[in-house]
Amino acid sequence: MKILIYGTGSYIGNHYRDALMVRGHDVKCVDAIKNKPVDVNFSGVDSVIDVAGIAHVKITPDMEDLFYRVNTNLAIDLCREAKANGVKQFIYMSSMNVFGDTQKRIYSCSQENPKNFYGKSKLLADKGIQAMATPDFKVVSVRPPVVYGKGCKGNFALLIKLSKFFPIFPYFSNTKSVIFIDNLCNFICEIIENQSSGIFHPQNARHTSIVEIIRNVRMAKGKKTLVIHGFDWIIRVLMKLSHKVERAFANDYYDLEFSKYKDNSYCSIGFKESIKRTI
Repeated sequence: MKILIYGTGSYIGNHYRDALMVRGHDVKCVDAIKNKPVDVNFSGVDSVIDVAGIAHVKITPDMEDLFYRVNTNLAIDLCREAKANGVKQFIYMSSMNVFGDTQKRIYSCSQENPKNFYGKSKLLADKGIQAMATPDFKVVSVRPPVVYGKGCKGNFALLIKLSKFFPIFPYFSNTKSVIFIDNLCNFICEIIENQSSGIFHPQNARHTSIVEIIRNVRMAKGKKTLVIHGFDWIIRVLMKLSHKVERAFANDYYDLEFSKYKDNSYCSIGFKESIKRTI
């Protein structure tokens, strides 16, 4: 199949390109900065993946208009052009943030409730592109949780760096949804090869926690971690003082049933192995 990836140089987009090429697909990458949707050549393209967007930046109030222009309007314009030019499937990289920021367990019946203009811009894009879906034009919104892997950016990369400073760590019970980049690539390949449509929420085969992440990162580096009980109050105090700490330690996960796709074969790599490949 011929796949067009809109947006170049992104961590996720580059991995999609490589994974699709390994599976024998013809992949073309288009620079979103140099090419407006109306200028894109969709000739012979079966599926479009939109990875153009703003992420891993410090959000400030003056960026609101930019977020809506890139994350919402650009995605809707691209979807419209793809449909008009006979593309069979359009895939948009949305976000778990459409459900809010922290302290949540998300089920199939959960309502979207974004708390900032990043999440709101993604949700508006989801609604805009899904409205264009027809039996002949498949539209996909993918809402992954934290994506990690070798060379990743964001909070997971920060956890990896910080783990070396915690040979002793206080036990704290929390639940997180994450997805290893290779598992996400498997998912996207299956979505394309099956020509699926709808809104999807992929994640690893099981949930994890901050303690498990730190312990496994250190283990992959040949270091032990002593997890001590009775000091979780320290984390709770820090969560009240810092929004970043709150985001790191708050529950933030999809119900596992919500993330099922076919036989879940896309989750081919387990958590421990994924950490080894990430370090």
